[in-house]
Amino acid sequence: MRIRPLLLATALPLAAFAAAAQEPPLQIFSVKNELTRWRGDGLRDAQGRVVLAPAGLLTALGNGGFMAQRDGAYWLYDARGARIGGPYDSLEVVDPAVDALIVGVGGSPVLGGDGGLIDGRGQTLMAPVQKDLRYLPGTRLFSFEQARRWGLADARGQIVVKPILDSVNDAPGAVLVGDAGRQGLMDRTGRYVVPLNEHLVSSLNDSAGAATGYFAVCDGQRSSCRGVDGAGRPILGGRTFSEATFHRDLARWVITPAREPAATVAADDPVVAAVAVQPGWTLADEQGRTLATFDCGYPYRAGGLFRGARAKSDAGDCLWGLVDRDGKWRVPARYDSIEPAHNAWGVNAETPEAKADEYEVGIEGEDRVRRYGMLAADGSEVLPPRYAQMYDRYPELGLYVVRQGDKIGLVDRQGRWRVEPRYSETAPNSSLPLPYLMLSERDDDGDGPQRERDSLIDLRTGKPVFAGDYEFLSVGYDFRWEKLGLPWEEFAVVEARRNGKYGALDLQGHVIVPFEYDRLEGLDAWGRLQPMRGERELPWVSGLGPQRSARLHEALSRKLRTEPAPYASEGAPYAGRYVPADYRSAEQVRVAVAAGRLSRAVAPLLLLDADTVIFDLDMITSKQRPDFEFLEYYCARDDGFDIPLPAAATFENACEDPAAPKLEFRARADQAWDCANCARQGLPTQWVRTDPAPDAAMP
Repeated sequence: MRIRPLLLATALPLAAFAAAAQEPPLQIFSVKNELTRWRGDGLRDAQGRVVLAPAGLLTALGNGGFMAQRDGAYWLYDARGARIGGPYDSLEVVDPAVDALIVGVGGSPVLGGDGGLIDGRGQTLMAPVQKDLRYLPGTRLFSFEQARRWGLADARGQIVVKPILDSVNDAPGAVLVGDAGRQGLMDRTGRYVVPLNEHLVSSLNDSAGAATGYFAVCDGQRSSCRGVDGAGRPILGGRTFSEATFHRDLARWVITPAREPAATVAADDPVVAAVAVQPGWTLADEQGRTLATFDCGYPYRAGGLFRGARAKSDAGDCLWGLVDRDGKWRVPARYDSIEPAHNAWGVNAETPEAKADEYEVGIEGEDRVRRYGMLAADGSEVLPPRYAQMYDRYPELGLYVVRQGDKIGLVDRQGRWRVEPRYSETAPNSSLPLPYLMLSERDDDGDGPQRERDSLIDLRTGKPVFAGDYEFLSVGYDFRWEKLGLPWEEFAVVEARRNGKYGALDLQGHVIVPFEYDRLEGLDAWGRLQPMRGERELPWVSGLGPQRSARLHEALSRKLRTEPAPYASEGAPYAGRYVPADYRSAEQVRVAVAAGRLSRAVAPLLLLDADTVIFDLDMITSKQRPDFEFLEYYCARDDGFDIPLPAAATFENACEDPAAPKLEFRARADQAWDCANCARQGLPTQWVRTDPAPDAAMP
């Protein structure tokens, strides 16, 4: 790893800071290209004037300045946008309220580099000689390691605890420490609030696994614990427990009481012993006051409710119901299982734990077979428990994918079959947006080879989207097309297999690629597929057909020109947009179209990011034009860049192989480039780099 020199700027005069403080603060603004997923942050003043052009990523500092990250290095800027420090190998903003940043020499201090502290003006607070320097969130303290011992420093770089500890771990507002097998708890000043002792000290987490700022001090077996806050004060009324989980948004605790010593258990009878050691669980408020207790089944969270249980039998089985945050039964405990309903893929982004308005329940019959149904949150029955399995639900349509016997179908809230249960499984080869579902039907009669058929179902009608007998279906749609506003129903490509051969359809069932290939691979951003015969790759084919392909190319071409391009920088000197020198005006493009050199009234384009190039060249009518994919690597050179041709074995090796076929772009003048070997590939030989700002008028 290359070690950059650590540049520490001197502080600006106080008068300059006073003058800057009277000016309105600069604002960070972001420039994003959704097609390339490129982003750059810049600074502008109150009048909207650009003070710092967008390039890397910016972070505002508590002192009014900014940290910039770009090209693998870091810089500091003051409140007026002037650079005051950098480049640094590593720089970490730990807390906007703390005027201290972790600086690394030779890389990040947690990944082998040396770490120190500087303030937002670049002044050294702690020399960069520490190993594994880390910030402890909520404490304003930093841990560091020397000779495998740990110490603590404050935000001014002063040593608070010398490196004499075996371990230091962060927890909200406090520090968990260990030494010689003992554990303790410190506050943010380095004072012990729980002295080093033989008990185990650990953070108590909330239901999402995040630390709460409360701590458990336990015996060696964690069978008996007491709780304290970050100042060492008792919580939960001083009660002991073996486990305690805090549900932050509901302000409720679920507490497992301290386990009794094993000697008190009737060990001579395994059944009695199992019942005797089974703990009871308590639902308590934030102060630890008991709201409800349960003698069976841990009360897991289920949306805004808890799954509560009572004993079903002496064997330890439970019956489940739902309890609200105050311990009141919303659904009596009468089910053998109860879980939040699982939404189908893409229905919404919320997890069942975050929001649960329906619950899947199961009841075991006298035949010991469990059957499943659906409840509303108020306990009313949506679907009676009579199904062998429940899969996904579509709440907007009121539909559920269920199994009856050994077949899958689709049922509505009234229990009516919208798709009869004749399918074997939901097809694993596609996750589709509403209102589409893929189902697979398989022959299992044992006569001859097993045969499988896929169907694409419209959930609104319960009917296949198109007729046909297909052994395989998979639907593709590139994320960029959605950014262009191209309808999913129109531009989705259905790869299919029929009679052992592959082809492609649209959603109306029209054959776009004939069923004559041994395999189809891809779908790239231009809607193309790579056909195969045996192991031989054939020329790319469009999975969209002529009309949709033309619409896609036009939309992508315009979007590439109107969205911002990456800015050139020290680490990416060739970033930007390039067009042929002969196609810089609409008139030049019109003449080229009339002459047949271009098929569309859009200029060819190369868009270069830090290490990739995007090609928009399909409008060039020359048969010699290379068939590039949408996005590939390019090779940066001292005087320009090379673009490996598709015939190159791999792009990584092509950059190092002088014999690999490439397009060689070399700087000729300011923002002008020659490509000496482009002509033989049917491409223009002179290119210019255009302004990276969006330009809707660009041809």
